[in-house]
Amino acid sequence: MLLFVLFVLTLSVYDLFAEKSSKLLELRETNIRFISEAPQESISGVFTKAEGNANLETKKVSIRVNLQDLSVPNRLMNRHMHENYLESDRYPIAIFEGNISKWDRSNKTVIIEGDFTLHGITKKNFRIQGNFEEKENGFLIKSNFEIFLTDFKIEIPKLVVLKLNDKIQIATSIVWQNKE
Repeated sequence: MLLFVLFVLTLSVYDLFAEKSSKLLELRETNIRFISEAPQESISGVFTKAEGNANLETKKVSIRVNLQDLSVPNRLMNRHMHENYLESDRYPIAIFEGNISKWDRSNKTVIIEGDFTLHGITKKNFRIQGNFEEKENGFLIKSNFEIFLTDFKIEIPKLVVLKLNDKIQIATSIVWQNKE
């Protein structure tokens, strides 16, 4: 769920892409991590698969993450995450669709803004800022941001409020390459 947002942030590198041979980019490698720091427990998970594309002429970016690919270290926690919170059978995909709004070559920073959909709820004007580095035939974009589970109507039962935080930290590292 948090992975979508991170993916979108990494797509804000319009000027860098403009120098590449292709105006169309696709997501090649993904590492999206989330962490919930609560008083009694820290919960972390990772997504290593996602689909995405960017059109450098229109500055449009789209990223889709299959929430069922989420991996949490503890088997029981993993089941609870999918069944009780993400409800990944009912809401299997997280989506970010937006536009590259700023590209700062001197600071190597990018900003993308758009709609982030998670758990059936779309948050408009979602903004992600990240940093990029040029790679052969593409680039690597990294970002860190937060989401709040309550923004997406993901409820935390009172029994686990000390184990799961409403504020989720997300860190992304995404490689984009020219579409062949």
